Amino acid sequence: MRIVERCRGPYGRLSDRRRALLEQLLQRPSQRSWERARGLIIRDAPIITLEMAVKSVRRNADGYRAPDPFTLYRALRHAMGEQE
Repeated sequence: MRIVERCRGPYGRLSDRRRALLEQLLQRPSQRSWERARGLIIRDAPIITLEMAVKSVRRNADGYRAPDPFTLYRALRHAMGEQE
């Protein structure tokens, strides 16, 4: 997915392992993969984690429930500064 390729961590491009984790979460969301991925830094300046991005687009997001793929995609787009 192109949006995953645009994500950047504090040291530049995300590692293959982290990109694979994001893609897995987008395709087959599970609570386990969400717990592993929610702290990932997906934007380096300003720093935005995956959980922060999801909370910015989902009302009453508690951060504990795995987001559905549509919400996750919207959150990634929002964090990357793309128009909805």
